[in-house]
Parts: sequence; structure tokens; C-alpha cells
Amino acid sequence: MIVGLQRLLWSRFTWRHARLAPVSSLLLVTILALGVAVYFSIRLANRAAVSSFQNFTEILTAESDGQISAPAGSLPERTLGELRTAFGTAPVHLVPVLESTAARPGKPDAGESIGQRETFQILGVDLIAVQNLPTARDTDRSWFAQTDPGTHPTASTEGFWKRFRDPRAVFLPQALAARNRLVPGSLLPLVINESVVDLHVAGIIPADPSRPAPPDALLVMDLPALQVLTGRTGRVDRIEFVLPDGPDRAARWALLRAELVRLGDGRWNVGSPSDRRDSAALMTQAFRLNLTVLSLLALLVGLYLVVQALDGAVIRRREEIAVLRALGVGTDAIRRAWLAEAAVLGLAGGAVGLLLGWAGAQAAVRVVGQTVNALYYATSARAAALEPGEALVALGIAVLSSVLAGWWPARLAASTPPAQLLGRGRAGTPTAPARWTIPVSIALLLTGLLLCLAPPLRLEGGGRISLAAYATALFWLLAAGLLAGQLPPVAATLLRPLGHLSVPFRIALSHLRRPTGRHRLAIAGLVCAVAMTAGMAILVGSFDTTMRGWIERTFMADLYVTSDGAQSASSQNRIRAEVWHSLVGDPEVLAANVVQVVDIRLPGGSTLLVGGNPAFMRDHARIAWREEPQDARLWDPESNEGLAIASESFSERFQLHRGDPVTIPTPTGPREVRLAGIFSDYGNERGSLVVQREHFERWFEDAQATSVIVKLRDGTRADALRAGWRREHPGLAVFTNPHLRAEALRIFRQTFAITHALELIGIGVSVAGLGLSLASLLWERRSDLTVLRALGLRRGELALAAALEGVLTAAVGLFAGLATSLALGWLLIHRVNFQTFGWTLESEVPALWLAALSALVLSLAAATGWVVGRWGSTLPAETEE
Repeated sequence: MIVGLQRLLWSRFTWRHARLAPVSSLLLVTILALGVAVYFSIRLANRAAVSSFQNFTEILTAESDGQISAPAGSLPERTLGELRTAFGTAPVHLVPVLESTAARPGKPDAGESIGQRETFQILGVDLIAVQNLPTARDTDRSWFAQTDPGTHPTASTEGFWKRFRDPRAVFLPQALAARNRLVPGSLLPLVINESVVDLHVAGIIPADPSRPAPPDALLVMDLPALQVLTGRTGRVDRIEFVLPDGPDRAARWALLRAELVRLGDGRWNVGSPSDRRDSAALMTQAFRLNLTVLSLLALLVGLYLVVQALDGAVIRRREEIAVLRALGVGTDAIRRAWLAEAAVLGLAGGAVGLLLGWAGAQAAVRVVGQTVNALYYATSARAAALEPGEALVALGIAVLSSVLAGWWPARLAASTPPAQLLGRGRAGTPTAPARWTIPVSIALLLTGLLLCLAPPLRLEGGGRISLAAYATALFWLLAAGLLAGQLPPVAATLLRPLGHLSVPFRIALSHLRRPTGRHRLAIAGLVCAVAMTAGMAILVGSFDTTMRGWIERTFMADLYVTSDGAQSASSQNRIRAEVWHSLVGDPEVLAANVVQVVDIRLPGGSTLLVGGNPAFMRDHARIAWREEPQDARLWDPESNEGLAIASESFSERFQLHRGDPVTIPTPTGPREVRLAGIFSDYGNERGSLVVQREHFERWFEDAQATSVIVKLRDGTRADALRAGWRREHPGLAVFTNPHLRAEALRIFRQTFAITHALELIGIGVSVAGLGLSLASLLWERRSDLTVLRALGLRRGELALAAALEGVLTAAVGLFAGLATSLALGWLLIHRVNFQTFGWTLESEVPALWLAALSALVLSLAAATGWVVGRWGSTLPAETEE
């Protein structure tokens, strides 16, 4: 009985109205779809960027059972012999792995942008060990033996050994070969370390339909060959373990793991193949979460419109609701009918949003990938796959949020007595704000204030999430939306002396003086969009000002040298000792800072250990100290082995300050240092710990440099010296001071490109909601419009009145939104940013940008109001629904 009644209500009550007003229904679905699409596209782009960081050895070994790696730096190759001796004839296969990165050579004389060339991940494996893996878990490795171009793979021993003896032999995926028209025998020039090397394409890795396709950026070489090319002879990054298949394989790996931990005695870490993917996810979780939260802005604004639209529908259909109630339809049935309408609206908007989101993700993944490449690690993601799990979550959010938004209109429709519903002329009746509005707003503001004092949630791996700060932003936005609803009568009173200017202006003021609930909802939506957009603009403006100051203070040297293959934050390209010694020994060089960088893992998560020259930093950069060093030994390489300085993000992440000890894991044993000072740095969010380079070189038994920073003698032309170094070492990238400063700012601004797009979408949705509100109000005032036309008002004057009403309504929302943005800007700078990244920023309000935003919002509101007003001026007094 209940099902039949609900079906009847749907067909005669809900669906009929949707068919009679197709434009408004389609607009509402589109707005909701746009909010879902933004969220869904960001989620897919985030997932693609993380999933592309994978265990590359899976293409050779399938999923290995486990691996060991050094807590810092690399493992000595003698570890492999130690393990083989310890396990003897035990059924376990050891696969040593070395990884490096490379890029195609750049143009010698071009000041090209950093990070614009593709980064290749080179995997060095023991090909003989891979060939001996268990056949039960074997994959197609016939590509080892490809010989002549165009021939089909064969398993000939002769072909294998021919390639095995070639120190430049490389194997590459089928997709990469096809894209670059490479076949066995082709040359592939790449920058490895500081040298341009011609690799010989020895074979093509085929795509196996039964397994994930190998990454486009993967290159495979024999381990000893890659060790020679990278100058890392005798070192490996990790050793992977593959056990024979069997029902007890998990138990055997558990026993092996325990034995490895005992043998290692702290010299290595024992993990699983998923650890590296998990590490990549942890590394970028704050960045991805911030994008996800921002992507929900358009959806949040869209929900205001759902409430607004359903509330307007209740008023338009009040006579029908009264008739249904008089015929005995219960309040529960009416409520279910409205909630069902909201659910269908969410389902339709969500379904369309999934299609738009998947298309948008293909563009978003490139922007997200550029940021991940610049700040975190190399990602080969070029497209986002359609993930069913993410699609279900996005669809669920759309339906659930739409139903929640429809709860109040459903309650209103079901609870009002029929006697108050009957009678025309009540549509669009002004409503006074509820008495609870002010107390609830104050409670939300105070609750948000208390929450913003809470510390961040600290996750495993060192990540931090400002959940309390995000909750504060939500509470403040809700409070601002409620309070802004009180402002239209105040604005009308202030503008009343201007009413003599024109009749359309007086008409617009009259509607603002006695606003409806639709006005308040439209204003609330604008407050939400403007506050978040302007708040982010304040954050970005503050970041820009801070970054400019930091770059000017920090980048004071003349030349900056690194490998030309370093195209991402995770580049493993280095400069050999003999090369950087020749650069530093140039007669034109006054002073140099040779920098070495390695990832290390501390109890609170991973961070960067930097070997450098603190004295050079003091003499040739204006360091912004948070906790200034007081120990003079820090500047003396002969006596500063037990001292280090740390970045502010390191201090916040690990909760360490000047004077605190830090134990650093190194291949030669743990080293304890004491923090001598804390400085501001905006290079990475994981933090940096800086020690004297000479000590670093001894601890890690490695003299290769990550970069060289050079101060030249007076009178030396940096451009001329740069050109000479580039001619002598074509595999080096040498940047002058102005070029590097410009590149640093470009990369910084690039990271915010997607946030600006998300902000503009939120503004567009809110202005569209204002237009929807005006259209609904004009429909309800159609009798008043007939009277005004009878009194002599022309169509253009009625359209002008609607445009002015839209502008004034938008102005109220804009004013409240900008005021709220100051609070949100403070929250984003001093809470979200600091708790997430550990960076202290200088506050900066971008007045010109906010003025442009205000002009854009008011212009869009005027245009929308004019178009809706032209349409409304032709409405008949009564229309049978």
C-alpha cells in the first residue's frame, strides 16, 4: 500500500513538475553534477599520481615476498653474499636491485624550464638471478634474448649472452618503444648523472594482457652495467626475496623475516613490496587531502541550491500539498515523497557528475602530476583510470548530501497544516529569520574558535592532517551564511536614500528590505564560495610574498649546478666527485657549497639529510632563523661533527628544537647530533637536517654530489662561465641566479594552478544558484509582474529591476564572504598550513585580486539577473501546473 502510494505521488506529484519545468530541473542537476564532477576528478587524479609510483620490479618478478633496504642510503653489495651464506640451500631467491633516474638531453643553450622533460626510472637487476626465478611464478622474459630489429622474441641462449655482455644494453616497455619508434638495435640517448649516454635498445618488454602494463617510464638494465654508469659500484638499493609457491609460503616468509631482522641487527629494514607504495601515499597525503577538501567547495555550494530549489518547490506546490493532506495522505508519505525527490536529484546529478568527473580527471591528472613531480617524486601518470570504488563513493556523497539538503524542505512540506497551505498569492512571501539564527551562529563561531586551537592529527609516517582546523572552517562558513541572511534589510535601509534614482531600483530595494528564504540561501551560497575563494587567495598571496622573500634571501649565489637528468623531486642523478672537484677548483670560483642529499627514516617518519657547508650558508645567504645558533663550533668543519641545523618543517614534524639530540641512521652505524639551530625553509614539507658535508661523505662512504652552489669572484660573467661548463659537461644543468629564481616562483605558482580552477568553479556554481533563486522568485511573483506591466513598466525596466536585485543580493553575500575570508585566510595560514607543512608564512591580503574577484561576482550577478529578468517580464499572471 505504501509503495503504491509513493509510486503515485512520484508520477503525479514529483515527475509531473519536473517535466513542466525542464530548464530549472536540468540546471539544478547540472549544478549538482558539477560539484560531484570536481570531487570525483580530483580523487581520480590523486589516485593516478600515487598508483604510478609502484614497485617496478613486479614486471620482472611478479610480486616478491619481501625486501630489505638500508635505513639510509644504499646497501653494500657484500650484504648479498652475507645473506646467501646465512641461508645456504634454503629455498629462497635473492634479487638485488639498483634504481636510478634519467632524462633526455636538453638543449645546450636554452634556458628551459625545470621538470619539463620526462623522467625515466632505470631499474638495474641481476638478470641471471631473474632468469632463475621459480617457473611457477615466472613471467614472459623472452625479451631478454631479442636480437635483430623486427624479429620475434626467442629464448636463444646466444641472444641472451650477447645482450648480457653489452654494458649499454637497455630494455624498454612496448608503449614507450612505439611512441618513440624504437626497436632492438636503436640508440636511446639519456642523461645519467652528469653524462650523456647512448643506451642500446636490446629488447622490448611486451604488454601482457593478464598483468598490469609496465610503466611507460621504466627502463631495465643489468645490475653491474647500471652500477658503472651511476658510479655506484658495489652498492644496491634493496634486495628482494622470492619464495617458491606452496601452501605454507606465508609462514615461510614470516620465519625468514624474523631471521633477517635478527641478522640485520639494525643495519637494514625488512619490509614488504607494498611499503614503497605506502610511503608514496604517505608522502603526498597532505597535498591530496587539501585538494580533496577544496574540491568539495563546489558540492557544498550546490547543496545550498538543493535546499533552495526544494524549498521553492514546496511553496510552488503548496495548494497540491494541501489537497493531498485533505485527502488523507499522511505527513510521513509527504516527507518520503520529498526525500525521494531529493534522492533522485542526487542520483541524477551524481551520475552526470561521474561522467564529467572522469573527463575532467584526464586534465587534472596532468596538473596534479606536475606538482607531484616537482615536490615529491617522479610520476608517470598521464591518464586517470575509472575506479569503481571512487565512483561509488562519489555517487553516495551526491545522494546522501542531497537527501540531507532536502530534509528541511521535506519537514516543511509535511508539517504545515492544510489551512495555511490553501490560497494563492502566498508564493514568495517574505519570511523573518528564525529566532534561533543568532544564538546558533554564535555557538558555531565559538565552537570553531575552540577547535582551531586543537593540535593536528599525526599519522604514521610523519604526516599531519588538520582535521580540527577544517572543522573550524566549516563551522565558520555555516555561521557566516546564517549571519549574512540578516544583512539584506540592513543594506536596504542604508541604500534607501538612493531609491529616488529610478523605479527599478526602488523595486529591487523593496525585495531586499523583506527577503525570502530563497534570498538568504542564495546569499549563504555566495558567502561560502567567496569566503573560500578569497581565503585561498590570501593564503596564496601570503605564500607568494613569503616565497619571494625567501628566494631573495636564500638564492644569493651566482651559479647552481645539478645533473641535467634531474627533472623531478625524486631524481637520483648525481655529480661524480672528479667533476664537482673540477668545477669548484675553477679559478673564477670564490666559494662553493657542495650539497649531498639522502632520504633517511627517523622514528617519526622519513626526512631529508643534507650534507652541506653551514659556513657558506651563513656567509652567502640571509638565513631566517627561527631558533638562531649559539654554538660557534657549528661553522667550523673541524669541530662540528656532532652538530646540525634543521628546517622549521623538520622541527614541527618531529617536535624537536634547538639543543635536542637526533640519532641519524647511516651505513657506517648510527650517528648522534644535536640541533644547533632552526631555520625557515620552504623547499619540502618533510623537513631537512643539515650536517657538514665532509662528515656526511665519511658516514655514507659516498662523495657524489646532488648539486653545487657557486659564488664567483667579482668581475666574472656568470653567463660566460655557465656556457663553458655546459660545453665541457653537456650532462650538467647550470642555472644562473635570475633563471633559478624565476623557475622557483614558476614551480610554486604551478602548484596552485588547480586550486584557482576549483575556486572559479565554486564561484560559478554560486552565481548560477543566484540566477536559479531569481528565476524561482520571479515565477512566484508573476501576478506582481502583471500588475507592474499594467502600470506602464517596460520589459527592459523589469529586467533592470531583477538585475539590480541580483547585484544587491550578490553584494551582500560578497561583503559577508570577504569579511569571512579574512578569518579563513588566518586559519589557512596559521593553522592548516603550519600544522600540515610546518611553514610560517607572512600574512598578505592581495587587494587587487580581491577587487577583481568582487568585480567578477557582481558582473556575473548583473548579467544573470538581467537574463532572468527578461525571461520573467514575459511570464503570464497565472499558469496552470
